[in-house]
Amino acid sequence: MTSAPVLSTRLFPKGLGADSCRISGLAARCDHVILSDWHKPKIREVAQRSGPPRHIFLSLRAPFPALLHFAHEVLPRLTAPFVLISGSEDITLPRQTDQRWRKFNMAECAAIQAILDSPLLIRWFAENLDDASHPKMAPLPLGLVFPDGDAAQPLVLPEVPPLATRPLRVLCAHRVREGAQWEVRRQVSALARGPWRSWTTVVEDEISETEFGQLLCTHAFVICAQGGGLDPSPKAWAALIQGAVPLIHAPSLAEAYGQLPVIQVSGWLPGSINPGQLQRWHAWACPRMDGAARAALRQRLSLDYWWRRIAAAAEAGAACKKGPRRGPFL
Repeated sequence: MTSAPVLSTRLFPKGLGADSCRISGLAARCDHVILSDWHKPKIREVAQRSGPPRHIFLSLRAPFPALLHFAHEVLPRLTAPFVLISGSEDITLPRQTDQRWRKFNMAECAAIQAILDSPLLIRWFAENLDDASHPKMAPLPLGLVFPDGDAAQPLVLPEVPPLATRPLRVLCAHRVREGAQWEVRRQVSALARGPWRSWTTVVEDEISETEFGQLLCTHAFVICAQGGGLDPSPKAWAALIQGAVPLIHAPSLAEAYGQLPVIQVSGWLPGSINPGQLQRWHAWACPRMDGAARAALRQRLSLDYWWRRIAAAAEAGAACKKGPRRGPFL
């Protein structure tokens, strides 16, 4: 069986200008790509196919100029229904709740609204969606990150101990540093050392990816608390690959992570995790993680699976819309 590439929305390198960015992963599937960076040139447009674009990728490495460029320069040129995919940074949409970035100003809020109001927009698939109430917006997981490598790497699920044979233990291993960005993880670490300590393994120091993978294989669950953006990946993707169940708290991402054997906890509070819940979650997850389910899981972690969801939305929306004809796109 041919191995499909894993889902990846992040583009690299960053900090070298938009001209230096490699188009890979999900962006490589799109008809038109808008690259952004804080170093000049800040914006670069790449038409990967001729004709009006059906699928457009908007890199938010430099989110503020990227959103303004799309709304003011790209949107007026569009002549046919399109799906927008945005990502490649931890900034959240449409309200911007990430602690490392400022809030959107009036011009940027107006740009977001103009995009959503466009009669040509079919669907906006957004990485780090912070509000799922708008009917045109849908959450998109970021998958895995390849800052120094090729995002087209094949997705391989290794041989790992079945979830059914693992002890009902929770792994808490995450980076915690100074700053408001890390406050949620600080709170979770305190809970793991306190009321959750009898069933939780707390790793206090930073560890390598190899060590983290080994720990994943000996735990049934892993805490994936936000430390930037809202998306629990790439940790959640890595956990699923190693057969561990991610515990997340990201209600606005429920539509995306509901496709996977992931547990949405009610919050990071003392009563959010207890032995009884671990038993119920384990019973629910085992048939979705072990045996023949591994093949289905592998597919749902792949780039092909998420591209099919985007393409299906584009096809369905295009069938319902007839865009005005205002001349060629470029």
